[in-house]
Amino acid sequence: MILVITTREHEYTHAAVAEERELDVVVVSYDEILRRKKPHRATHIFTDLDRLPAWQVHDAAILFRNLRKAGIKALNDPAKVRSRFGLLRVLNRAGINGFDAYPAESLDVPRRWPVFIRLEGNHLAPVSGLLSNQTELDQAIEDAMSQGAPRSAILIVEYCSEPVRSGLFRKLSVFRVGDAMLGYTCVHDDNWLVKYGKAGIAPADLYEEEYSLVETNPYGPAMLDVFNLAGIDYGRVDFGLVGGRPQIYEINSNPMVDPKPSPGLVERRNQSVALFRTNYLQAMLAIDTGQRPVWLASTDSVIRAARKLPRDARRAAGAGYRKLKGFAARGSGEPISTRS
Repeated sequence: MILVITTREHEYTHAAVAEERELDVVVVSYDEILRRKKPHRATHIFTDLDRLPAWQVHDAAILFRNLRKAGIKALNDPAKVRSRFGLLRVLNRAGINGFDAYPAESLDVPRRWPVFIRLEGNHLAPVSGLLSNQTELDQAIEDAMSQGAPRSAILIVEYCSEPVRSGLFRKLSVFRVGDAMLGYTCVHDDNWLVKYGKAGIAPADLYEEEYSLVETNPYGPAMLDVFNLAGIDYGRVDFGLVGGRPQIYEINSNPMVDPKPSPGLVERRNQSVALFRTNYLQAMLAIDTGQRPVWLASTDSVIRAARKLPRDARRAAGAGYRKLKGFAARGSGEPISTRS
């Protein structure tokens, strides 16, 4: 059994993983996991830590330590995971990234331009375009605050990107699942802000190269060092190549994972997705702790299907399932607390 722990608003990221019949994955919120008096004998993956208030990160870190003391496997130590700014700064100081970042509150003047601004704990697009001087930056910060962005969350990031082909930008990614490093599919766009990409925009040879990236994962060793600097055992690192060198943009500890999406327009991309799915499922099985009884795993599927039933039926099914689940996955020994 594997518990993926997220903020309640972002439980959807691993919903498709929980549907995989080969795995025994349950997505649970911090609100729920921190209330439990006894742990499940399961691998615990702590995610979304950048979206938590400091007091809840502290509680999660204490739970992490108590799980480890009880011999229960846990990934992503909440006390050690770096913020977006912390990661970008340490990568710059280590000579891995050629660009730097600055908290808006620090009043530091960027050493190179252009820059853009984005928010800590937010995995949406930046809140500005490219800014070429201090006047534009000051105005962008004021505009962001006028829309409700807290000054304390505003991060100034130096621009560092280059097209893989004329007019075509590419974002590369590598997953970490415990000790396993997995090559992942790329995102292509005709804009420097490569976030969601545009389907089928890349030429055939880049999709062929993408398959090779998933198959051989040539950047895996270098990205392992980045994950270690970030304090992250599970997540996805996003980066680009500038002058032939990887430049790391962020690590998402709670990435969107859909192991079996609908087929796309490009067959070679579909093959890359299928290969990643195989590698991901194997890596998740490798970190799993024990197995629940087959009848309980099957009950999971039944309950997921029952979500479409009327409310009273859903409540009855849920109550029965919780009793079964508590019987089969109940922790043993002393209660594990979130308090030191």
